[in-house]
Amino acid sequence: MVITGEELRACEDEGAVEERLDMMLNLAPLSGTFWVGVDTGYTNDPTEIVIFKETNDPNERLHLKIVLRVHLEHVAYPHISACLSLIDRYYNPVGIGLDNGGNGLAVVQELTCLDKYRALGLKDRLRGFDFGSSISMYMENGEEKKKPTKEYMTQLINGSLQGREMVLPMDDVDIESQFTTHTYTFNSGGRLQYSKGNDHIIDAVRCCLLVREQFKDDSPLGNTSYEIPIPLITDPIFW
Repeated sequence: MVITGEELRACEDEGAVEERLDMMLNLAPLSGTFWVGVDTGYTNDPTEIVIFKETNDPNERLHLKIVLRVHLEHVAYPHISACLSLIDRYYNPVGIGLDNGGNGLAVVQELTCLDKYRALGLKDRLRGFDFGSSISMYMENGEEKKKPTKEYMTQLINGSLQGREMVLPMDDVDIESQFTTHTYTFNSGGRLQYSKGNDHIIDAVRCCLLVREQFKDDSPLGNTSYEIPIPLITDPIFW
């Protein structure tokens, strides 16, 4: 799903924008457990929104599957807020994770503070993340141990893929391209640095998995650990 600012430019007011977005998204209410991740860009940058459905079939391992991806081009932040409000009304996600960079902070403030969005009750479900910050993992001998937020988010993606918890749609070439070309290096201080540019979908997935981790009752943030083997052969991660 691609939405451009040009398609919204002729709308006369906020109500017209919401009607146009509703028509373009063409969503239908779905039952289930949903999680949303958002990588917001400035108006001239793309914004990516991913919606995952969590299935817990007793006959198979738990899966996270993308049911919708929305790509926004040259869309102003008030219209990003309107788009997310529509997604929330149709899917009622447990949590929404959002990158505070770009227009992220402005979107969070609109969705949690404006009267027109107050009925959505997003204050406790919408969480903004700073990729350059650190996350408290655990206490050791009275000292707080932390990990870089982006590194921990990436660890959650790796664990979900290797553990067969998350599968990706094989017919979305942009997702395949980003996940198969994303790389990293170590800086002079020994910290991970991830390739930038072709990573907006990955950043949206990062936000989605972190907000999901924070909401999991049986696994408080920081208690999940993954040992990632180097496989010779793997099952496909695309479906």
